[in-house]
Amino acid sequence: MLSSLAIIPDGNRRYAFKNGLSFAKAYAAGMDKTREAVEWCADSGVRTATVWTLSTENLQRTRAELGVFLGLVENRFRSLLDSEELVDNGIRLKFVGRLGMLPQGVQDVCARLEEQTRNCSRFVLNMALGYGGQAELVDAIKALQAKALPVTEENLAGCLYVPESPDLIIRTGGTKRLSGFMPWQSAYSELYFSEKLWPEFTKQDFDAAVADYASRERRFGH
Repeated sequence: MLSSLAIIPDGNRRYAFKNGLSFAKAYAAGMDKTREAVEWCADSGVRTATVWTLSTENLQRTRAELGVFLGLVENRFRSLLDSEELVDNGIRLKFVGRLGMLPQGVQDVCARLEEQTRNCSRFVLNMALGYGGQAELVDAIKALQAKALPVTEENLAGCLYVPESPDLIIRTGGTKRLSGFMPWQSAYSELYFSEKLWPEFTKQDFDAAVADYASRERRFGH
């Protein structure tokens, strides 16, 4: 049964170039798609989803482009906070990554959303912001040291941003690699790659990914 899923929503910038759109409109379309995908996941019985929203590498983009994206993020999050839409739908929101690299306004609204939704239990959405797989491992090791815990697989896994391993990882945009996403957790995850750019990804594409997962026999290294 598919209970945990992760998504690398690739292709927003290429969608802008393809359709002659501004980055602002393309990023907004990508955010709308993420909102749809959350409902697809919840309706299909998935209990936890992790979406890679912004990588540590993305933070090296031009100040203008990054400002557009982070401005949209902050505005969308504040709208969610004011509407209490997540609470109404039983969605718990968690933010993972090096959030300290983000503007203070984004950090503040993220903290408020986490607090507002902490008692929701229908569905858990992890949004990876300022996330890099290598950074996650480094931070997990630092957390082990701070807690004076012995270095074991179990202890290290417990110090990761997201301790759970996704059953399935979907990447859109035609690129067939994980780019360092969830390197520890993805050891035995099933992978599904779609040629569709993220804003073009449909419910039918999502259903195809889930059906493909259901047809596989998972061996977990055996």
